Amino acid sequence: MEYRVEELMLIVSKLARKYAGFENTSISYEKAQMLMEAVIYCLEAYENHASDVVSRRDISLQEQYAIGAELVLERMGRIRDLFNELSPSFEAYGVKCLEDTVRKGIPEFLKWYDAKFCPQDTLLTLDYPVLVDLSPYRGADAVWHFLRAISAEQRFLGRFDRAYTRAVLERHDPQYPLMYDNICEILLGNFLGHLFLQKPLQENGFSLEEYGRLCRRFSADSVSRVEEEVKRVIGELARQFYPEDGDLLDYLYGSAGNLAVRVHETARAGTLDRIFLL
Repeated sequence: MEYRVEELMLIVSKLARKYAGFENTSISYEKAQMLMEAVIYCLEAYENHASDVVSRRDISLQEQYAIGAELVLERMGRIRDLFNELSPSFEAYGVKCLEDTVRKGIPEFLKWYDAKFCPQDTLLTLDYPVLVDLSPYRGADAVWHFLRAISAEQRFLGRFDRAYTRAVLERHDPQYPLMYDNICEILLGNFLGHLFLQKPLQENGFSLEEYGRLCRRFSADSVSRVEEEVKRVIGELARQFYPEDGDLLDYLYGSAGNLAVRVHETARAGTLDRIFLL
């Protein structure tokens, strides 16, 4: 979205006076750039909001900015509510990266996030990898989408016994507490092996004969065909175990492409035991 420079600079100037405490208007170039980005961030929040209330384009840029700033504050409230909802039952399964990002990082974000003067700053590196692309987002938007991803993962993982989850993670990597891998994708990949074979989850482990069947099945297919199969069984999984959770299904679909490539490559190499673990 392009903005009229005169209107944009007027908003930035007003924000700069507030930032300087109305004592003077002399701020560094870096701070002026920060405030410009803050204003644009709020204007983008206005533009991206889908409700009819803010869909009008006949209001001034100042009014659009004011509404956008309120939307940023609203997003912060939703982040706080989701974190408070997630916190009591949150389980990191011993993975330090996940534990630190959620238990330590999110409270720090809530404490230090500057919604008025620097809403574009994410503050956190969000080291734990989730199954959605966070690169288009920054500030509160990035943290919101990250927390929604974590919430979906917790709902998925919550149906597994904790000891079983840890056993799968240890089979994946004996040093799993220090890993930076997505644990949801590890459990999902393992679960797919059972679904492909129609093998009950409580029947731990895969035989050489079962690995052979899976290798023959997937090494002959294209990656796109494997991805279709992965999506099919993810859909079956969701319908069977999470029938009312469409958001979770969408989240798990985000892993289908990566899992398809890994299944295809390991099937051709005869190393499916790297994905289908237990």
